[in-house]
Amino acid sequence: MIAFIILFTLLILFSFLYVYSQSELSSFLHAQAQRSNQTIVMIPKGSANPEVDITNLTPKQWYDPREILVGVNDTIIWTNNDTEPHTVTSGTGGGLNSFLSNSKGKPDGLFDTGLFSPGSITSIKFNQSGTYHYFCTIHPWMEGIVRVQGNNTNVPSYAVDEFQKKINDFPLYNFTDDGKIEIGLSWTPSSITTNVPINFIMDFFEYPQNTRMHLWPYNFVVLQNNTEIYRTSDIAQVGSSSQTFAFNSTGSTIIKIESADNKSSFVQFGTFVYENPYNTTSEFQNVSNSFKLLSPLTLVYIVYAIIIILPISVAVIIILYKIKKI
Repeated sequence: MIAFIILFTLLILFSFLYVYSQSELSSFLHAQAQRSNQTIVMIPKGSANPEVDITNLTPKQWYDPREILVGVNDTIIWTNNDTEPHTVTSGTGGGLNSFLSNSKGKPDGLFDTGLFSPGSITSIKFNQSGTYHYFCTIHPWMEGIVRVQGNNTNVPSYAVDEFQKKINDFPLYNFTDDGKIEIGLSWTPSSITTNVPINFIMDFFEYPQNTRMHLWPYNFVVLQNNTEIYRTSDIAQVGSSSQTFAFNSTGSTIIKIESADNKSSFVQFGTFVYENPYNTTSEFQNVSNSFKLLSPLTLVYIVYAIIIILPISVAVIIILYKIKKI
């Protein structure tokens, strides 16, 4: 009994010391940030979980904030509040679906903190302007963006419409002409520049029931300066979907989302693409999976039919063979 009381007391003491140390670490980091050009990025508890929350049309904040703007010679401090180790590695991550696709991401060699354990911190000083994508090599769905802004750029740090005016209500929502479908759209990074992969995140709702649309085939279309430059097809899964696209040229841009079964049913959103002031390039390739003979939904039905019909056919053949009908 005495041993149990001692053990219980030690557990309470260690818990108190852990909470206190975390509080002290947070206070220390904020104090440091106040005294110099330092910015704190938190890795929240649970970041090792690949579950994606796009209820608000934004990726889960595995690095919080996910997108950050700093100046040249500023330092960013990452603090690991998770229960597992992580890295901050420059390059292209595995994307929102990397857990399913088993994509590991592609480091570009600009920086890599290596593993840093729970409760510890790491930091990087950025000496050159540019847009830097980074991710965790262990959990490649964890992606972040650092924008290091010099004095010679006119690229805004916020989302704009096709007239280069700030979008105050973001994400954007709009109805199809028949008023039956509401579609929401957001993108990251919020300010779009050339040669940088942009993640477009969409939500689909059936109106007026406001239910999420599942297995709804759609076309994702990009028009720039009144010319269609990209088109691909996909299917909304449980009311959500995403597309990634990198722009090669600047100018007024329209993102059009249309029904694959009825192209007259669509919504469109306007934005503007700026020239990348940092001359950075990306290895990302725009790949369209549009096809004219079969829609994505038709392919899904064909797969379902094969899965269902094939076993039934085999079973029928076996039964007929046993009763010597064939």
